[in-house]
Amino acid sequence: MTYKFNQRFDLGDLVFIIETDGNSNDTILSRFTDAYWTPAKIQTIIDGIEDSKTRPKGKEYYWGNEDMDLYANKNGVLLIDEISQRAGEHDPDNITLRLTHQEILKFLHDFKAFVEANQ
Repeated sequence: MTYKFNQRFDLGDLVFIIETDGNSNDTILSRFTDAYWTPAKIQTIIDGIEDSKTRPKGKEYYWGNEDMDLYANKNGVLLIDEISQRAGEHDPDNITLRLTHQEILKFLHDFKAFVEANQ
C-alpha cells in the first residue's frame, strides 16, 4: 500500500487528504479524505479493528461514512467504495480492498499521527 497524507482548507474547514498511487484498489483509502478528523475519532476505529481480531464472520466490526464502508473480523478487513457503487461500478474486484489487520492498523496509526501533528 502506497499512500501519503496532505491537508488543505476548504470553505474554512481543515480537510485531511489521503493520496494513493492510483495503480490499485488502494485508491479506496482516499475515501478517508474528510474534514473533522480527530485523533480520538481515529483511535475509536483503531480500537474497533483491534477488537475485531477475534470476532467471527457475521459479528464484524463496522465503520462507515457516505464514501466507504469498513468491515473487520478475525479474517481481516474489507473496505467497500460507496462512491464507485453510486457511480454504477459493482464489480467487487474494483470496489473492494481486502487488508490484513496489520496493514489497516499501520495506515490508521500513520493517519492519526498526521492528524495530531497538523490540527
